[in-house]
Amino acid sequence: MELTLNDIIKVHKKISDNVKWTETSFSNSISEKLGIDIYFKFENRQFTGAFKVRGSYSKLLSLSENERKSGVVAMSAGNHAQGLAFISKKMNINSNIVMPEGTPFTKIRRTKNFGGNVIIKGENLNASYKHVQRLIKEKGFIEVHPYNDINVISGQGTISYEMLSDFNEIDVLLIPVGGGGLIAGCALAAKSMNKNIKVIGVESELYPSLTNKIFNKKIKCKGSTLAEGIAVSEIGDIPFSIIKKFVDDVVTVSDKSIERAIAMLAEHEKTVVEGAGAVGLAAILQNNENFLGKKIGIVVCGGNIDSKVLSSILMRDLVRSGQVTTLSITMPDKPGQLQIISKICANNGANVLQVEHSRFAMDLSASLAKLNITVETQNTDHLNKIISEIESNELPVNIEGLI
Repeated sequence: MELTLNDIIKVHKKISDNVKWTETSFSNSISEKLGIDIYFKFENRQFTGAFKVRGSYSKLLSLSENERKSGVVAMSAGNHAQGLAFISKKMNINSNIVMPEGTPFTKIRRTKNFGGNVIIKGENLNASYKHVQRLIKEKGFIEVHPYNDINVISGQGTISYEMLSDFNEIDVLLIPVGGGGLIAGCALAAKSMNKNIKVIGVESELYPSLTNKIFNKKIKCKGSTLAEGIAVSEIGDIPFSIIKKFVDDVVTVSDKSIERAIAMLAEHEKTVVEGAGAVGLAAILQNNENFLGKKIGIVVCGGNIDSKVLSSILMRDLVRSGQVTTLSITMPDKPGQLQIISKICANNGANVLQVEHSRFAMDLSASLAKLNITVETQNTDHLNKIISEIESNELPVNIEGLI
């Protein structure tokens, strides 16, 4: 089956009852900050928090009545699991999701809450997939692969169909790349609607599966990344057959850039985005000069980020921008020293968040004490002014935890 834009439009009509036409929005704040016109497609606002419900729904609609009665099975550690469980329940189809050992409890719980039967098996996704194959043979389940399936790809393609229907003047479309299903469907639809648009895939530098495939490289795919939703070692054969026709380029981004993008989207767009959903913006942050003067479309593919990880990212961003800092100050162990520092902070309008005073630091003379004080300031200039005033009182300052 050769997929066409017409096929994607037909799928879009079929899935519209349970899939949102998500917003494509121009970001005034981020565009002004970066000097580039940026349009976000907010797939993190789907009911399941990610785009995966599109492909799952498309696949289930393609099944015969007997196949639906047999039940479906898939391997996933997150968004595909939740999307498939959600739509299977809507269609009264038994869904079975094989997840690897170590899958975060929140993802297991959400998948179960959406109606999926969760099976924990295998130390990684490859091992989980082997168990999927066993279940297909033993139970007769129908597989719903997360990306290596033409029906799934057609469902994912409805994203750029919506995006370009809302705004068809985009010069460059940045799309996350894991197994390739999302970019394959989106690239086909986008190029069919606007032949001049440039489609660029974005992947984690730790998992350059498409980079390897396109440029004939053999970079190892391994390691822990914030973009775990696209941490896939190999591109699927079916999506790659489409990718090589419609995708113009692929770039990789660092976890540091992904972290900055997540924080920027939270601050400026007031939206929660997972690592995979932030890679498009990360590509601009990392290579700003490549996108100047262009209208950029970014697919924000999901928002299912662990709350502890998000909290850490936002706090680290405050530290990085000089808004929250821990100062380690060495002072004489005598009355009045703490008052000097508190007065400097108060006079300069700094907010003191935490104070730790120690007389027993073994790296100091017995006549000295150490004060660790965490302060909230406006920016780096404001912080440096406070540090300068403290040091002018002959109190040495070190900055702790600077990222």
